Amino acid sequence: MEPFTSDEETALYERLDRLSATELASYIGSAKSSLGNRALNPTWRPRVELALKHAELAQIREEAAAARAAAEPPPAEVAPVAKPKKTAKAKAAKADESAETSEEAEED
Repeated sequence: MEPFTSDEETALYERLDRLSATELASYIGSAKSSLGNRALNPTWRPRVELALKHAELAQIREEAAAARAAAEPPPAEVAPVAKPKKTAKAKAAKADESAETSEEAEED
C-alpha cells in the first residue's frame, strides 16, 4: 500500500484532533494493539505508526490544555446589581413632586 497522500494525511490529522481525550486514549490503545498483531498487513504498519504518533501528540496537547484550564482560577463572576424597587410611597412622592412642579409652571 502506498503511503498517505498529503490530503489523506491532513484529513486524518483533522479527525484525530477532533477526538476527545477518552476517544484518543481508545484510539491509541487500538493502534498499539494493531501494531502488536502479527497478522497486520505490513503495508498498513507505516500508516498505523504515523496515526499513532499524531494521536499521542494530540493527547499530550489535550492533557496540557486541561492542566492549564485546571490551574487557572475561574473568572470572577460579576453579579448584576439589582435596581432598588420603588415602593408605593416613593412613587406617590414622585407623583406629588411632578404635580407640584406642573402647577407652579401653570401659575407662571
